[in-house]
Amino acid sequence: MFFVGIFGIQPGQKKVGEGQGICPSCEAFDRWEAYEEYTYFHVFFVPVWKWGRHYFVRTRCCRRALELDPDIGRRIAHGERMQLRPEHIIKRQGEFEEAVCRNCGSVLHPDYRYCPRCGTPR
Repeated sequence: MFFVGIFGIQPGQKKVGEGQGICPSCEAFDRWEAYEEYTYFHVFFVPVWKWGRHYFVRTRCCRRALELDPDIGRRIAHGERMQLRPEHIIKRQGEFEEAVCRNCGSVLHPDYRYCPRCGTPR
């Protein structure tokens, strides 16, 4: 029982950039935030190894999460300022059904009526 919790595998997410411009989803001019999602192995809650990285943007105008091309995501994560264009998006709005909570920004599954993180109604 002593070794339970010393190591494990968990999903992670962090904000890697932000910008403004024309939304690739609804074509409104607004702000967006770029995020990196990954899975990591930790020892004593210290991340040791990350894999399965995916980059996506959350748009403020239409509250959608759109998956980014991995090269574009890495460029944003390294601090490069970019104008998002439709060709930078891998999955369109109809293919990526998760919406974003208007209060805390968490990605919401289509079946959720309330945000599991903050409890805001959808």
